[in-house]
Amino acid sequence: MSDFVIGIPIGIAMGIAIGISIGIAIGKEHKPWSELTEEEKRIRKILTAAGSIIFILGCIVFLWLLLTE
Repeated sequence: MSDFVIGIPIGIAMGIAIGISIGIAIGKEHKPWSELTEEEKRIRKILTAAGSIIFILGCIVFLWLLLTE
């Protein structure tokens, strides 16, 4: 088996584990949207947009590596 085939399940498992742990850590202090100040709403929107962009870039890199090997 190639390193690429072995790396995919390991990467997926690591991503799920890290995502769950970050979600639990952040979720403890989570306030409803209506209780956030304007500054907190702005920061939350920026972080959501940045996370989405990083996710999309990661998908593009994954597909590029998958198709060029």
